[in-house]
Amino acid sequence: MSNKEKTILIIGATGYIGGAVVQQAVKDGYRVIAVTRSAKEDTRFLGAEAVVADVADPASMEQLFNHHKIDAVISCLACRSGLTEDFFAIDYHATLNVLNVGKQHGISKFILLSAICTRKPELPLQQAKLLMEDELIRSGVDYSIIRPTAYFWVFDVQTPMIEKGRPGYVVGSGDQAVHNPISKEDLAEFMVDCISDPERRNRIFVLGGPEVDGNVVTYKESLEMIFKQMGKEPKISRIPRWVAMGLIRFSGFLGLFFRKPGIFSLFLKNTLYYLENDMRAPGYGTMTLQQHIENKDREIETTQTLRTIKE
Repeated sequence: MSNKEKTILIIGATGYIGGAVVQQAVKDGYRVIAVTRSAKEDTRFLGAEAVVADVADPASMEQLFNHHKIDAVISCLACRSGLTEDFFAIDYHATLNVLNVGKQHGISKFILLSAICTRKPELPLQQAKLLMEDELIRSGVDYSIIRPTAYFWVFDVQTPMIEKGRPGYVVGSGDQAVHNPISKEDLAEFMVDCISDPERRNRIFVLGGPEVDGNVVTYKESLEMIFKQMGKEPKISRIPRWVAMGLIRFSGFLGLFFRKPGIFSLFLKNTLYYLENDMRAPGYGTMTLQQHIENKDREIETTQTLRTIKE
């Protein structure tokens, strides 16, 4: 069966990785159905059919599968921030719901985006993902599970502040952990290739970006790269770990009574985990963090030029 004869369902399609997976699947010639929560147009879905459905609702997914013959599912579902129950609701229960309905309708493959941090599970996010991995392995459906390392956006979230002349921030020294982050394009390519590659059947893959200069970095080094690309003298402020832990505990206590502080506490815990634990993984792809930073800098310069012209 050729790619154009296969229909791929992508859930979590509106996310950072999901949008790239949609684009890659369309590029590879598959008939692509991207599940969204609203009918709002998204340029990332060009060439795909956007379908409004609720991944957490069995009836909604049953209706979708009744209307479309789905050959494979790629799940990019992820709760990026939330309380413990939110992680389990999305990364486990909603994903499992799609798997169960898909299995009943005879899907031939289920590709699951997990995370490298599951190898040292300490947080609700990791525990929810491990539960889903186990359900998929025991389901009897052919699977590929991908555990990627950090994405580029993790390292450039401070770029707008640095652009405005503010310092970059690290917890501790900023040199506690080494990463080889992977681009969303390289990760999407790997995930879509799992559909047809027999060597990736029923396997778990730990995946990082290319292990070359400019892509094997600590968080502090990534900030220094950003400053250098902008032609600025590095200004890095170090936050003591005890201060970060105090903020996590205080916001966690407030989270017992109010939702937002609880979400903030878990966000800080996840962030600290990635800052303190090595996330280096077997390399794949071609795009490096250095190239990404250079591209980001060009985007900033273009935006500033356009703003100046309009003024």
